[in-house]
Amino acid sequence: MAINKSAVTASLRLSVQTGTNSKGEPLVQNRDYKGLKPGATDVNVFTTAQALASLMSIPVSRISRIDQNALVEA
Repeated sequence: MAINKSAVTASLRLSVQTGTNSKGEPLVQNRDYKGLKPGATDVNVFTTAQALASLMSIPVSRISRIDQNALVEA
């Protein structure tokens, strides 16, 4: 059976450290930016993420790209 994958949406997630818990472990929150063009290159997404991170007052611990795809039988 052949399956085709079709890009539907993409989003950018910046994980930021907002503090630490009582055990000293980092507390992380996610900031999601929806509406990325699925065809955007990883370099462009990363460059945009770095620009957004430079505007934040809290440190960014991870930059993620989340792609959603539709799978259909060919």
